[in-house]
Amino acid sequence: MILDHENMFSRGQAFTATAGSTNSVDLGPGDAGPAERLSLFVNVDTAFTGAGTIAVEAHTAEAAAADGTLTSPETLAIFPLANAALTAGGKVLAARLPHGCKRYLRLKYTVSGTLAGGSLTAGLAWDVESVM
Repeated sequence: MILDHENMFSRGQAFTATAGSTNSVDLGPGDAGPAERLSLFVNVDTAFTGAGTIAVEAHTAEAAAADGTLTSPETLAIFPLANAALTAGGKVLAARLPHGCKRYLRLKYTVSGTLAGGSLTAGLAWDVESVM
């Protein structure tokens, strides 16, 4: 998988509570849904410890601020990640973008329970292999 800096939401982003991704992605005009073959991927860089889970929420909007915050975001999809999947070195999510994408995308990592010491890398890529 070839990664493009412009298509990255997070690179080794550490968090233990609900947080937005470090970056938003500008898809340009039009719907970059399944027909575009772009896939969202999330990899665990450093294992999370604790009994919590993470829900990866994909948000979309027509406009974004300079800091990457989306203006009037809408939830496009929610992908729950089980605690058992939050181990280091693993791809925990590989999913095609659904229809309905607006110009900008950003992820929100919603933590339920207690997590410590973990980090994720997330982005968009072409033809991501599915998670086994």
